[in-house]
Amino acid sequence: MKFTVIFFLTLLILVPGHLFAKVYFDVYASGFKKIVIAVPYLKSQEPSKLRTEIPELIQKDLEFSGFFTCAPWSILDRDFQEEGIEKTEISFNKWKSIGVEILLKGKVQEQGDEIITEIYLYDTTYGSLEFAKRYKTKKAGLIPLIHRICDDIIESVTGARGILSSKLLFVSGPKGATEIFISGIDGFGMRKLTDYKTITVLPSMSPDGKYLSYTSYREGKPHLYIFDMEKGTQVFVDREEGVKVGKEWLDRKTLIYTHTSGRYSSIVKFDVENKTKKVLLKKEGIVASPSPSPDGKKIVFTSDMYGTPQIFTLDLATGEIKRLTYQGKYNASPVYSPKGDLIAFVSKIDGALEICVMDPSGDNVRMLTNSGGINDSPHFSPCGRYLVFSSQKGGKTSISLMFVNGENKRTLSFTGQNEMQPRFVPQ
Repeated sequence: MKFTVIFFLTLLILVPGHLFAKVYFDVYASGFKKIVIAVPYLKSQEPSKLRTEIPELIQKDLEFSGFFTCAPWSILDRDFQEEGIEKTEISFNKWKSIGVEILLKGKVQEQGDEIITEIYLYDTTYGSLEFAKRYKTKKAGLIPLIHRICDDIIESVTGARGILSSKLLFVSGPKGATEIFISGIDGFGMRKLTDYKTITVLPSMSPDGKYLSYTSYREGKPHLYIFDMEKGTQVFVDREEGVKVGKEWLDRKTLIYTHTSGRYSSIVKFDVENKTKKVLLKKEGIVASPSPSPDGKKIVFTSDMYGTPQIFTLDLATGEIKRLTYQGKYNASPVYSPKGDLIAFVSKIDGALEICVMDPSGDNVRMLTNSGGINDSPHFSPCGRYLVFSSQKGGKTSISLMFVNGENKRTLSFTGQNEMQPRFVPQ
């Protein structure tokens, strides 16, 4: 696919007198310049393995984010490692001479069951301190601490928070017995949320994290369930005849879902607290995958009203329906980005299902995957810079992560079984 328009999304943070850092995203063509960061050993008053363990974990997280290249310790001689952490103790020219743009310094202290860490981030070009923060946690909370530190670093450098502390909802299990799980993006703290030993799919969590919706055959038919995560109780079941599938939340208490029965499909709005339902759209044939725009004014959805599955928008105020996709005979599973500037979707291209993005108008379609397999269920990260999706090739379904320009693709692993339908948990 060839595109002639070039667009740069610049993520930056301005500090007095100079520009700290830039990360360029070319969402149409090749990627962006990664930032070279050095993470030497931390200082400690007492001998502690955390002096090296914490920097190792920080490097792993920063590399995973896709924004950074970490200077290997093999090029950091004794002078580099033993240098002080105060600005007056640092030889910035030496760090620049080995290509380091950002320098992380810090110290760690263990007090009983607690870890106290101080992190300092320097711009080697200007020799300036750009970020400093003190962290305190229990030893059992070391991994969440590392994620928090790295998300703070990413926010300081790029202007938007990282995803390392994020959690994912996903479906996993053998055919006919799938369950819903929640986990950190690295697999830390994974928990099974359902245990029905039947088909349970399509989880979605309300923006405040209070409600979880899903479709399950736990009663023998595909009913829609809503669960109160805070109280640990079931608050709603739609047992009407047909298939009910929850996709997105319009707000903290309003679920948008589809109901298919016989020849007709509907998009339904359900208020969890008032227990009221309203049909927003009813059509003969397929109506599926509704996703509201961030401002709540429109819903993007899939329908075959013109013969093949295509993507449309519904204006909630006027009821106007607008078709967005015209290329190909299969376009489905649309979802808005958090800022509303992109729509991700699945398109059938050369016999494969690929993840694509387009402008909200339907223009500037870009294919992000090219695996030749079945790529499905795209979902944006809260910052809007990543997409998570499921990918099936060779009989195994796994969860993958990439930037919205298609770069930095990574396969995530959680249960060791088939894993699908990933969704970022709202932050």
